This record gives sequence, structure tokens and C-alpha cells, in this order.
Amino acid sequence: MGERKHEDRGGMKERLCRALDLSPDIFPGETLVELRGRGSLSVSGCRGILDYTPELIRLSLKKGNLLIEGRRLSCASYLAGSVGIDGQIDSLRFEEM
Repeated sequence: MGERKHEDRGGMKERLCRALDLSPDIFPGETLVELRGRGSLSVSGCRGILDYTPELIRLSLKKGNLLIEGRRLSCASYLAGSVGIDGQIDSLRFEEM
């Protein structure tokens, strides 16, 4: 029953956002990914950095992981769940848990 309530809340958020024409990222703890060209990425709602190399950065998110692949990748900033990544970004991929 508790799991069903959790699902209802997720659905409720989505319905509320659609009805009021709001962005889902207004809710605390939600993930927001912003890609600016191929050279800069910011992620809010990050729970931690799992892997970090110049070719791959894997971030832990609320509902899975985000893999960023590219070249010369670097973490430009990390503060209060927000991560800034610079470098040549070739791909983004979400892994569900």
C-alpha cells in the first residue's frame, strides 16, 4: 500500500505540472539536466559522483544514474547537489535502478 501512495504522488506531480503549465523541476529533490552546446552541462539533484575520468563521469540521481561520455571531461563545480561539467560531451545516458 505504501508503494502505491508513492506512485500516486509521482502521478499527482505530473498532473499538477501539466494542468498549471509548470516545470517539474520546481519540486525539491527533482533532477534537472541542462546541456549548453556540447561543451557544458549542469545537473541539479545529484546525489554523488560515482565515476570520474576524462572520458566518463557517472552521477547518482534520485531515480538512477546519469552517464556522461566524452573527451577532456572535468567537474567544474560541485555544490549542494549541483554539478557543473565541462569538456567535449559526446553522449548522455540514463540508467534506471
